[in-house]
Amino acid sequence: MKRRHPNLTIYHEEYEAVRERLSAYQAAGVTLTLAGRQTTPGYLAYVSVVRDRGCYMSDFISDATGRLCEIRFDKVE
Repeated sequence: MKRRHPNLTIYHEEYEAVRERLSAYQAAGVTLTLAGRQTTPGYLAYVSVVRDRGCYMSDFISDATGRLCEIRFDKVE
């Protein structure tokens, strides 16, 4: 019988929370980008939580009226 590593449960819970939050933004019409390319809430949650490809900073972009229109995730060196 395989034992599940306790950190996997923590990662899964954090992943789901981030994915749900990003999905809500996307449903509201906010574009999500990673390194300049449009992407999905699931993939952004993965790179944000697992961080195996580096750390990412989010930048919230608004239009001329102040409405949030894009969230950009860029790699922090």
